[in-house]
Amino acid sequence: MKELFELVASIAKEHDLSIDELLDTIKDAMKAAAQRKFGEDIPVEVVVDKEKGLFQLYVEKKVVSHPQSAGEISLSEAKNYKENARRGSKLKVLIDPKEMGRIAAATAENAVLKMFKEAERRSTFEEYEKKEGKIITGMVWSVDVHGNIIVDFKNTMGVLPQREQSPADKFIVGDIIRVYLLSVRREARGVKLILSRTHPGFVRELFVKEVPEVRDGGVEIKAVARGPGQRTKVAVYAKDSRIDPVGTCVGSKGVRITAVVKELGDEKIDVIKWSHNASVLIANSISPAKALAVEIDEENRKALVVVSDEDFPIAIGKKGINARLAAKLTGYNIDIVKSSEYNWKEEGEEEEEIIREFCRLKGVGEKVAETLYNAGYESVDDLKRAGKKALLNIKGLGKKRGNLIWEHIIHGEET
Repeated sequence: MKELFELVASIAKEHDLSIDELLDTIKDAMKAAAQRKFGEDIPVEVVVDKEKGLFQLYVEKKVVSHPQSAGEISLSEAKNYKENARRGSKLKVLIDPKEMGRIAAATAENAVLKMFKEAERRSTFEEYEKKEGKIITGMVWSVDVHGNIIVDFKNTMGVLPQREQSPADKFIVGDIIRVYLLSVRREARGVKLILSRTHPGFVRELFVKEVPEVRDGGVEIKAVARGPGQRTKVAVYAKDSRIDPVGTCVGSKGVRITAVVKELGDEKIDVIKWSHNASVLIANSISPAKALAVEIDEENRKALVVVSDEDFPIAIGKKGINARLAAKLTGYNIDIVKSSEYNWKEEGEEEEEIIREFCRLKGVGEKVAETLYNAGYESVDDLKRAGKKALLNIKGLGKKRGNLIWEHIIHGEET
């Protein structure tokens, strides 16, 4: 069976398969084929001689006077293998390759095909596993009766469930489709991809593709809140204060954001500036409405946002979509009220309270407190959330004083 060995070696090299795994697979298959020929209860052994490049098949036969089955051998023939053979004893007999030629060839072909398919399946799984959480492109193969879209990726298929489709999505067979890869599954028939066009990650990855600064990390997408087919809010942040993260994502004349909106079926997108300061972030989150005031209950993760009576419908949004997305984006339960219904404090009263709170920090006088307030911070909790780096970057504060204030914030010391 030298030809079979050469075939195995050639296939292993061509398809980058392990020759030892392939040999073991063929050995098991040949053993099963031999037992079908000689009987399931007949012991069979397959030996591989790598040096000679041979498969050798041995079948254990019973020595009898008159053989009646393939699992028996006559005494006279047995003596050709072992001189002291006796009736009733058992003998390992090397099978003539011609006797197993066609069986061996068919066995090898099936074993190689099976292993090749498994290797291909493993390779496909590993290829797409690396793409989880990314956008991939395929072609619409079919749409089933439940509205699920089957997508062809040439080397495997994926399913875009109806629940993962945006109301704005309209695809027919043959369309090229971009989808977000949720997960990769191994199944009996191969690898199955679970896809989405509603996941917030889909929007995030669209910005990665359309905005070089997001792709290289200069601009960071901090959070995405999405109402598929209706509205999406994206909070962005630039490490370099000289970069406008919102303008960067929108692009010159809106060219970048337009590409994202088009892919989402004209879904509205609000790109807002992310802030360490919770009050500022929440105020930004209700865009396109403008916040007049923000009150925060940090302990209960609640916020009260005041808007003008004219902006109130915009802040809430159609069926409450704008308010819901703002809450999802910031992680706060947001209550929006009209200016006419809000109990406004006397002018300057709120600022004085904030200044007094900052003045209780070690190393902070009224002038420094005003610096902190003018930097957009409205409480000690705001400073703590922003972090030491943001504190030290406040213009006019100074590194030494910033470190002193931070130590006091962390350890809770008071003057």
